[in-house]
Amino acid sequence: MLKFAYHDEIDSPDGPNRPLAYLVGKDQMSAPATIRMVDHELICEPMSDDAAALAIQVDAGRAGRLTLQTCLLPHREEAYLLPLELARHRVMLFLDCLEGWGLSDLEAEHPAMRRFEEARRLFTKALVHRGDVSDPYTREQAQLAREALMAAIDASEVLTLTHAQHVLGERYEAASASDLSNDPDKTRQAMPATIGCTVHNEQFAEPLQKILKSNFDFISVPMRWDEMEPEEGKYKFAPTDRWIEWAVRKAKMPVVAGPVIDLSTRAVPEWLYIWEHDYRTLREFVYEHVKRVVTRYRKTVSRWTVVAGANVNSEFALSLEEMIDLTRLSVLLIRKLQPKAQVLVEIAQPFGEHGTHIERSISPRLYAEVVKEAGIRIDGIALRLQFGDTEPGRTCRDLMQIACAIDRYASLEQPIHITAFGAPSRPVHAAAREAVKGSAAHGGSWKASWSPRIQAEWMKRALTVVLAKPQVKSVCWQNLYDTANNHGMRYGGLISEKGQAKPALRTINEIAAEHRAGVIPSQLADSVVDLTDSAIASAIND
Repeated sequence: MLKFAYHDEIDSPDGPNRPLAYLVGKDQMSAPATIRMVDHELICEPMSDDAAALAIQVDAGRAGRLTLQTCLLPHREEAYLLPLELARHRVMLFLDCLEGWGLSDLEAEHPAMRRFEEARRLFTKALVHRGDVSDPYTREQAQLAREALMAAIDASEVLTLTHAQHVLGERYEAASASDLSNDPDKTRQAMPATIGCTVHNEQFAEPLQKILKSNFDFISVPMRWDEMEPEEGKYKFAPTDRWIEWAVRKAKMPVVAGPVIDLSTRAVPEWLYIWEHDYRTLREFVYEHVKRVVTRYRKTVSRWTVVAGANVNSEFALSLEEMIDLTRLSVLLIRKLQPKAQVLVEIAQPFGEHGTHIERSISPRLYAEVVKEAGIRIDGIALRLQFGDTEPGRTCRDLMQIACAIDRYASLEQPIHITAFGAPSRPVHAAAREAVKGSAAHGGSWKASWSPRIQAEWMKRALTVVLAKPQVKSVCWQNLYDTANNHGMRYGGLISEKGQAKPALRTINEIAAEHRAGVIPSQLADSVVDLTDSAIASAIND
């Protein structure tokens, strides 16, 4: 058993006793467990006696409302102090990244190192602070640990941006020194990541078309099974056809599509649930659906995301063998129907939140490893990195967590495509959506409550961090525009429901232009020096 003592720092804005919390084990593998709150203690009962880490959404002060985690901890009867363990993990993570990213020679006066030394000083004070027998963990100790955590997050985000700036600088310099401007193929190798945007079927207007054409390298067209085949055997292709036809015939833009088979809660058609315990019949429906969709669009779509949500396994009682069999079936079928197309498999909830709440799910990293070991020939791994939403797997995280997540999947030595990337322009609460298993009461926040300016400030930094990763081959913003029935993320578009462009639209245009030109974003240098002060204060007060 693991126990964590806390004061008030994990209470949700919607009321206490509703924190998003889950356990992970070694190598970030999911750890099934029962978690409950009793008298200001969080009690975790994992199914295994192995050491585990707690990940939980907390109020991290000026850093925002973030989902953070502890180190791996052994079981014991005595409670751990939650903010102290969160700070301990962040100090450790900073040191790991400092070495792993080759930044150990940073000067002591570098902003990241100054903030880290402050964090280490506060953490040490919290560590040696002691209460009495009746109250071993005092509020003063918890406050010291919380301040150490905030300083450590500040330091880690500055370090992450420093590393991104360094990597992009080397890449752009290499491209310039080699004079690759007259060789498009070599230029793409030097700066491989393309930037796209997802379009949904609710709207199709000329102003939207112009924005796509002028700002993005490709468009992504969702193919939700419940929308394409709302009734068994009755397909509705027309809404999807118009965007693809426009992209191919008029805009001459590459089209990526999918997931073709999405086994998440909000994408499975209602009529399919009757077969949830009949794998053979389910397999036949999957085969027929993939065949029908790919046959129709194989002359227009250049890259398919074929399967998503298999590792979460929230809707069907699939064994690991059945998950892999469905994945292999879908990939092989696309290979047969469209041999030249790129094929991706999407990893749902890449941080592994589902492992605690859904016993039959498997760790996202393990699923990716098994797909590779099974010899399924894919062209890359697709990740959804969406933050600030109450949907399972989408609560807010800081920049270092984003960078480290990509690094973990990059170790599989597969190209990475970010098929949905983004954050909202307004706070998202559970009341805005029907709650599903593993959802949070609050989507979290970065620095301050989400607003159009905070969304743009987050994009400016987070997108730069992602583009700096050499394994990332494409990044797709989650939504072009907001709609009342948006299936992506509420308030997550670049254009509001009223048709007004948000600051994030200009920001992504600027970042994309600078990336193609091999110029490091000018705002990045400012954010490295003064990440949590003047830039964010300006955004909050706007």
